Amino acid sequence: MLFFYNLKEFLKAFALLSVVFVSILSLYSVLDVILLYKVASLHIIPKAMLTTVLISFYYTAPIINSLSLMLYLKRIFSKSYDRIASTFGISPLRFFAPILLFSVFLSLTQFVLSYSLYPKTFKMAYLLEKEFKKGKPQEELLLNNLWLNLNNAYIRIGFADLRNKKVNDVFLVSLRESYITELITADEGYWEGENIKLKNAEINIFEKELRKRADVSIKVISLEEAKAFGERLNHLSMDRLLSLYLLAGKIGMNRELYLAELLRRLVVSFANIVILIPLLLILIRERAFLKPSAFLLLYASVYIFSLNLVKVVAEEFGRNPLIGLVPFLIICFLSLRSLYYLSKGYRV
Repeated sequence: MLFFYNLKEFLKAFALLSVVFVSILSLYSVLDVILLYKVASLHIIPKAMLTTVLISFYYTAPIINSLSLMLYLKRIFSKSYDRIASTFGISPLRFFAPILLFSVFLSLTQFVLSYSLYPKTFKMAYLLEKEFKKGKPQEELLLNNLWLNLNNAYIRIGFADLRNKKVNDVFLVSLRESYITELITADEGYWEGENIKLKNAEINIFEKELRKRADVSIKVISLEEAKAFGERLNHLSMDRLLSLYLLAGKIGMNRELYLAELLRRLVVSFANIVILIPLLLILIRERAFLKPSAFLLLYASVYIFSLNLVKVVAEEFGRNPLIGLVPFLIICFLSLRSLYYLSKGYRV
């Protein structure tokens, strides 16, 4: 009974904050469409609301979860339910187990959804902005590190200026059952219709042990599609992300970019439980909310800092993004330490 009571009370707090969160973001989405979109059609509003809510929840779920804990504990502390339970030998870990289990469930759910649903949501938001929102600066026509999946081949365009149709630093790799059969690289070329025409490309056909240079035309997508469908890392499903990470390692690309995106998804997902545990301990110690609020702000700052540091380390320096994960790992250590104290009934 105690388990389900605690779970019910916490879910009430979580649901309440989620409703407030969704309401505010939904209103923001409607105003955004009405005021900033070129075409304010009614059919755009549900899509804009959905993408805004999902993307925002993806990043802020750890904060909502932690605020729900504080709201839930306000009632628990006022009734001293946890202290009454401790007189019967029930440790804080056992008493708050429903909240911890829900946070683990939330983390796992977030991670599963980051496999495909969230990438699709990011892409939908990107396409809505491109198609309906007000015009962007001319630099929007410049694409960097564009990846395209062509059946059994991947093509990467290092840089494309869609204003004059020029492309630079292009390579295409063809695969058969995970083996590389052909590799084409070129320093420059141009985009014509649905084709990229490469000048003096280096062609390696590994099956025939053939290597030559020649002009070559590769069918990809139209220029208009390229403006909207330029693959970004957060648009990639997990399986594509992993396959590109492995592929990049084989052909000498900066594969750290793909590892960084994977680590970012892990951090976003499991921050729900990692941040909540040390916050729970400090709340039990203080039985007040001012000091724990400062700690929550600190943990949230480290969480956001880690997300950006992982990306910067990989993109700007080409180094292992695990370096950027160090601040978040410190919170993980504090989380494990707090879990131990909760199991021992540690109080101050």
